[in-house]
Amino acid sequence: MLRIPSRSIGFAGLLLVAACSVRPVHGGAAAGAAPDASLRAIPKIDVHAHYRTDTPELVPTLADWNVRAVLVDVTGTDRKIAEKWRDFRALQGAHPDRFFLVTTFDPFRFNEPDFVATTIAQLRADIAAGAKGVKVWKDIGMELKDADGRYVQIDNPRFQPIWDFLVEQRIPVMAHIGEPLAAWRPLSDSSPHFWYYSNNPQYHAYAHPEIPNHETIIAARDRWIARNPRLTIVAMHLASLEYDVAEVGKRLDAYPNLYVETAARINDLAMQPSPKVRDFFLRYQNRVMWGTDFGEGSTSRAQLETAFDQQWRYYARGDTVTLGSARGWHRTVQGLDLPGTVLDKFAHRNAERVLKLR
Repeated sequence: MLRIPSRSIGFAGLLLVAACSVRPVHGGAAAGAAPDASLRAIPKIDVHAHYRTDTPELVPTLADWNVRAVLVDVTGTDRKIAEKWRDFRALQGAHPDRFFLVTTFDPFRFNEPDFVATTIAQLRADIAAGAKGVKVWKDIGMELKDADGRYVQIDNPRFQPIWDFLVEQRIPVMAHIGEPLAAWRPLSDSSPHFWYYSNNPQYHAYAHPEIPNHETIIAARDRWIARNPRLTIVAMHLASLEYDVAEVGKRLDAYPNLYVETAARINDLAMQPSPKVRDFFLRYQNRVMWGTDFGEGSTSRAQLETAFDQQWRYYARGDTVTLGSARGWHRTVQGLDLPGTVLDKFAHRNAERVLKLR
C-alpha cells in the first residue's frame, strides 16, 4: 500500500481517488476503452510526484505511459522529512531509470542559531546522494514565524546563504510558495479547490485572517526571484497564479531564471478559455513543465490510466475532454492541441534541461 502523509491527499489525490468515476469523454476514451496509443508513446517526465512505496501497479503503469517521475520531498504537516527522503531514495534506488530525487529542508529550524550551517550540510549530503533540486513549501509565508512571532516570507535575508550555496552547486529550487487564490476566498463548490479546503481547513486562509494575504506572499516570492537572478527557480503549481495564465506570463517575462509547472492545476487551466491557455503554452514553450502532484493517495492502474488519459487528451488533442469526476468538480473543455514540438518540450525536454536529468 502507498503511505499517505498526514497532510492529506490534496486535490491531486482527490483526482486519482475519483478518477475511476469520470464520465465518458466526448471525443476521448469511453470507460473501459483503450487510451490513444500515441498519447502513451509521448516521453514524459512528471516533475512533481510523491510516490513513496513500490506498489505492484505503480512502475508498470508509469512504464506503459512512458513516464519518469521526480520524487519531491516536502515538509508537510507531519514534518517527517527524513522519513520521506528515505522512502524516496529506496524507490529511486530500486528503479533508477524511472525516478529522480528532489530534497527539502526543515524551515521550522529557522530560529535556531545553526539553522543555515545545518541546512547547507544536509543539502550537500542530499545532493551527493543524487538530489536534482531543493523544494521549499507554502509553510514559508503561511505558517513559519520568527522569534518575534512575525510570519517569515521566502525573501527573508536569513535564507540567503542557502540560495547562494545552491547557485554554487547549480541546483534549482522548486518553490511551492503561496496557495491558489481560492484559499483567500469563501468556499465555493464551483472551484476546483473546494474539496481540498473543505478537508484541509488550516490552509483555507479566508477562515484565518492572521495568515498574510495572497498579494503579500506573492510579492515576497517575486522579490526573492528578482534578488537571485543566478538561482534557477521552478515556481510550482503555475506559480500560485493559476487563476490567470496572463499573470504567470508576466512573471516569466520579468524573470529569466523562472520556470513553472502544472501540478494539480490542470483544472484551473480548464477554467480559462482554451485559446488563451494554448497561446500561453506556445509563447512560453521553453519555460513550462508537466507535473501532477500524484502519489499521496491510492494510485491503482485504473486511477492512473484515467488521470493520465484525461490530462494528455487535454494537452495533445483538439476535441473536447471532460476533466475531473462526475462525483465532484468536472468540466468539459476544448483540448489545447499543442504542436508536437511544443508538446515535446512540455512533456520532458524542459525538465531534462532545467533539472539536468538524464
